[in-house]
Amino acid sequence: MTLTIRPALATDVDGLSALAALTFPLACPPDLPRASVEAFVRDSLGPTSFRGYLEDPTHRLLAGVGPDGDVLAYALLIEGTAMDESCARVISSRPTVGVSKFYLHPCLHGSGEAGRLLDVVIRLAQDSGARSLWLATNVANSRALAFYARSGFERRGHRDFMVGGVRNLDVVLERPVQRPL
Repeated sequence: MTLTIRPALATDVDGLSALAALTFPLACPPDLPRASVEAFVRDSLGPTSFRGYLEDPTHRLLAGVGPDGDVLAYALLIEGTAMDESCARVISSRPTVGVSKFYLHPCLHGSGEAGRLLDVVIRLAQDSGARSLWLATNVANSRALAFYARSGFERRGHRDFMVGGVRNLDVVLERPVQRPL
């Protein structure tokens, strides 16, 4: 299945929220209490949050839509280090764009669609004048860490990330953004 990757629309909010509720737990360490994950999803990934992302001029929200119109992937980009200023000290290239969220429906894992979504993210970063992309993911998220390593991201440090009141350790990664000649 090939996704149509486009800017998210207000009509995508419910689909984005449902996909976030499905995919965020997959990125969490297995020992993280379910109640903490549910609290994070409720407080940070509901329709109200996605409406806020769409309305914020420093955010770019992308939707990957299947042939039937269902949202099956999404990425949220945030200018600079605003998504976590504590990470600013480990980011080596400026200007930068933070990849706050990058998720695909499990039916697409291994399909190559993550690479296509990342290509769009890279193009948007290039178009914005960024010199790098950065993100953070849980130290136990081996699938994501392997994907990001294959995609040219390098480890820059660590950060604490709160999920439902529980502190988690994330790896901070950065990737240069080459500009086309």
